[in-house]
Amino acid sequence: MTPDQVRRDAATVEIGYAVVTGALLAAAVFCLVASPVLLLEPSRAVRHGLLVAASSAAGLAFAARAVRVLWRFGHPYPRRGRPDDGPHGPAYPAEGTAPRRGGGDGRPGR
Repeated sequence: MTPDQVRRDAATVEIGYAVVTGALLAAAVFCLVASPVLLLEPSRAVRHGLLVAASSAAGLAFAARAVRVLWRFGHPYPRRGRPDDGPHGPAYPAEGTAPRRGGGDGRPGR
């Protein structure tokens, strides 16, 4: 497999993940917002308003989730530095810089 094909496959998987998780989130938001329609017996106007609000909230949740997933995929290293650096510094310290035990300055008796 060429690196180009690997990148295309990764993008395809990420898009699929964004769509599926966005759809699940949208369904959950729709059910949450529209639940008063099922639990109560609102008037026709209130029912219509709740369903419109539920549809709008579900669409917004889907779009927000998809954009967030794809944005993070497009920016794998959000901060500057080497990709293998962790949050507490380099993952692989330079040769000859082993950490000292005890946290002192390395002089005995102090």
